Amino acid sequence: MERDKEANPITGNLYPKGIPSPRGRGVLLDYEVFQTGYEFTSSATMTIPCYVGDVVEVLTTEDNSLATTESNVFSQRLSMWFVITDVDEDNRVVMQNYFWYMIEGSSYPTAQIYGWASTGWNIVTTLSNHQVMYWGSMANWDETNMEIKYNMKADTVEMKDLAKATFAKIELQPITFAYNMTGVSSPQLQVGLLTDEWTRHRKELRIDEVQNPTIEKVVVTERSNYNFVKTFVKDAGNDKYPISGETYTINTSGNLVKMSTYNGDGRDLPELRITKTMFYDEQPTDAQIKSEVTGDSTISKIYFNQNKLYPLQVNDRVRIWYDGTMYDGHIADRSLTPDSQRLTFIEGTSL
Repeated sequence: MERDKEANPITGNLYPKGIPSPRGRGVLLDYEVFQTGYEFTSSATMTIPCYVGDVVEVLTTEDNSLATTESNVFSQRLSMWFVITDVDEDNRVVMQNYFWYMIEGSSYPTAQIYGWASTGWNIVTTLSNHQVMYWGSMANWDETNMEIKYNMKADTVEMKDLAKATFAKIELQPITFAYNMTGVSSPQLQVGLLTDEWTRHRKELRIDEVQNPTIEKVVVTERSNYNFVKTFVKDAGNDKYPISGETYTINTSGNLVKMSTYNGDGRDLPELRITKTMFYDEQPTDAQIKSEVTGDSTISKIYFNQNKLYPLQVNDRVRIWYDGTMYDGHIADRSLTPDSQRLTFIEGTSL
């Protein structure tokens, strides 16, 4: 899709046109709006006519300063961008966060995903078949300069799953914002992995029942349902498999154990054996064997009410103490209603 161009009035250089003027302005009533849309869609009753496919900018009076480099922070008011996905007869709408709507339905070959968090971010933001347009992306490259092992089963991965796996590792959620980078008359819509400080400092807090917490466990990477594997490796000399194979498991320290050389008492091994059998033409690596008996990666997700005395922001890196347990992670989302704010905390993961 070719974009219309607009000239910078000083340099004369041509750039894609920015955001068009709004078709109308109104007020949200009886709303529940999620700032990042990490997990849920938003809803509200509109005071002006709306249609499916409309793009909505929700304006607030909150500060949303963003650090684009170690020495540069630009100030702006927080606004949230959505695409309307449903409208009822009372003009009540369902809205999906612009970024997640943009990558909806896209996928990518798993074999081509490797290396660094910045690779995952670039794949997500530069794919050619986005549903809606955006003008550019930014990221804190100090934060995304992190190696990630993308252990995923399927041949292709849904773009949403790739994005969530990457963001859980770097403890950042994408934001959508208007920013005039080119000096044309209208700002462009950007997506970014940015916060109000270039180097984030972890905040510590304790939550209790006053904040009405709810905790869930979430599988972020599906791996194996087995904890023992018996391997048979073909003999290159006679092209046959041996009568007996080697059995492996993982001990409580996370190390691969070869049962034929194991001398322990069994207390560091799985109590219940769930065994699978694998046949190989060549000797597999330890990493290959380990992947066959490694369990799913799970993280904790905690919802709790905002504490007005110690307010947290989306993408704050936090350490939470709750019910005698410590959790390290980040604030992945914030829901706003006329009466309250509720936060979504996502525990960090090593993937």
